[in-house]
Amino acid sequence: MKRTGFFILLFIITFTVFDSCKKDKDTNAPVITILGDNPLTVPLGQPYVDPGATAYDQEDGDITDKIKTTTDVNTNVEGYNYHVYYNVQDNAGNKAVEAVRSVHVLQF
Repeated sequence: MKRTGFFILLFIITFTVFDSCKKDKDTNAPVITILGDNPLTVPLGQPYVDPGATAYDQEDGDITDKIKTTTDVNTNVEGYNYHVYYNVQDNAGNKAVEAVRSVHVLQF
């Protein structure tokens, strides 16, 4: 009887220790928030200055510094079809939904 009780006690202690060490896998995607106007209008021939975006992740907190930005804005050509694309992923590799700013280059 003593050996059986000892084995059960050892199993409970071991299982409890390993179970409490497990972490839930991070499956929450970060969220990107575009700053400033969207769409944004820029005068023809003027430099484009992007107001930027922020990114927040439930587990990692503020990850704005990890945002990757790409753009096709050409302020020397009038048009409505320019965009700025914002992408980010957290430390667990979860990707945010891509955020897109529309940019209109117009002659005033």
